[in-house]
Amino acid sequence: MTRQILVPLDGSVTAEAVLPYAASLAHATGASLLLLRIVTPGEISQSLFWKTTIPSELRREWTEEVLARANIYLSSIAERLRSMNLRASFDIQPAEDAAAAIVARAEHEPGVGLIAMTTHGYGGALRWAFGSVAAKVLHAAPTPLLVVRSNGGARPPATEVAYRTICVPLDGSPIAEQALGEARLIAACTGAALVLVSVVPHADDGAAEARAYLERKAKDLRAHRIDVRARVVEGSPADQIIRTAESEDVDLIVMATHGRTGLQHLWLGSVATKVVHDSALPVLLVRAREDAAVNGKQGS
Repeated sequence: MTRQILVPLDGSVTAEAVLPYAASLAHATGASLLLLRIVTPGEISQSLFWKTTIPSELRREWTEEVLARANIYLSSIAERLRSMNLRASFDIQPAEDAAAAIVARAEHEPGVGLIAMTTHGYGGALRWAFGSVAAKVLHAAPTPLLVVRSNGGARPPATEVAYRTICVPLDGSPIAEQALGEARLIAACTGAALVLVSVVPHADDGAAEARAYLERKAKDLRAHRIDVRARVVEGSPADQIIRTAESEDVDLIVMATHGRTGLQHLWLGSVATKVVHDSALPVLLVRAREDAAVNGKQGS
């Protein structure tokens, strides 16, 4: 089913860094793009000296001006996306809490199957930073979240990006496997190869078991005519995921937000967070569902 990709923007070039990545996914999957501009009270005031004594008429004028600028801004971006043969719409929404408003829109907008945003951006006096808005969206979003690391304010690529190789970290758990569904969908639509990677503490500590596990998963994916490579590496999970992705010339990392390694609890969001922080690659985070993991285990 065709999905809609929700793209929150804060009016900055930095936040726009996600657009080429979202546009590429939209083209590949047939999804439409919904650009969302959240306007908060702090952005409307543009001042640290906002007082309730300011006349309501002046407040209304400032609000209308900010909303008008946001409308022009989103309209121009939507038009650019439409010129690329993409379906794009936009909306402006005043709200007290940007993250809560983004999550609520994803929950109530029919067809939204993905949120795409940069790890941080700047809008007026506001800062969107991973650890604030993006982190809150990750923890509460009902859909997968594509996060693209900030490019330091440089203008993003004018063209789309290619998804040729996708890395999927797996730890042997049904929870981590929930990332495979998204990765397989993108691979089927783009022709991308999948690199399945499992990290073990030491070469002689579960490496053979991990290799056998990955090969079973790879066999299932090859049955769907997807090119798959399996890699078992030794060391720290986040560091080795990033290193493997770089050595395999990966374009996207797709991973669940938490999982388990064998019978040992190894990560619960911390690995995914570190990968997002330390990798220059875009990361598609799939918020794992415990009930799905239990059902999957029972059905296996």
